[in-house]
Amino acid sequence: MIKLREITAYLEEKFPLSYAEEYDNVGLLAGKTDKEVKNILICLDCTYETILEAINLNCNLIITHHPIIFSPIKSVADNSYIGKMIITAIENGISIYSAHTNLDSAPGGLTDYLASLLSLSAVGNMENNIGRILKAPKGYTAKDLILKLKEVFSTEKIYTTIKNNKEISTIALCNGSGADLIDATESAKADVYISGDLKHHNILYLKEKDNLDYIEIRHYDAEYPMTKLIYSTLLEKFGDAAGLYISESSSPLIDADKIL
Repeated sequence: MIKLREITAYLEEKFPLSYAEEYDNVGLLAGKTDKEVKNILICLDCTYETILEAINLNCNLIITHHPIIFSPIKSVADNSYIGKMIITAIENGISIYSAHTNLDSAPGGLTDYLASLLSLSAVGNMENNIGRILKAPKGYTAKDLILKLKEVFSTEKIYTTIKNNKEISTIALCNGSGADLIDATESAKADVYISGDLKHHNILYLKEKDNLDYIEIRHYDAEYPMTKLIYSTLLEKFGDAAGLYISESSSPLIDADKIL
């Protein structure tokens, strides 16, 4: 059997905690390091639903992207949502580990993984290892990029400020929330910025730029691929002994047409 400390040590070798932002809370958030790991559930968010899923699959380790404990908490009681989740996990012997901004920024991490899915080469970082500058091949157009994004993120709709099928050479990419990297995008002289969670006034600003356009991808869509990245990373090291599962929990938002 594999010990929890072996799992966490390997993840931190691949995606060092030193790459995490100062505001973040990454690493082992609940659990005993000498505990034997039976099965592992990988998910974007640790919710009450995913904890019940872990119990059903006999998983005693949940690896999540977004930390279950992010802001400081003063109590762990069942009268709060976070408290209820932590108590349920501990009562069922489930450990919880978070790989968040360290996974985003580390070489070979989520941003680089997304670049590889887009079949584009990273040629530099945007700021402090956050985000990547990608180079497109000669003759690459906005249509090429949009079609590839639809394929990679399995979506029918892509929203953008691009008005024509212009040629694209340099692309800035930030998965998740990217408002803080607009200046870095401009400094890199990117033709297009791919990110999400920008505020309305940020988008208006980019819309008025002559040479820089914006393509929006939902936070969930941009970060869900981390489940496959963690899965393949652990499978390569531990093989079937790790008992790996990707959570079937879906985006918190669904297509409203499904209820019409």
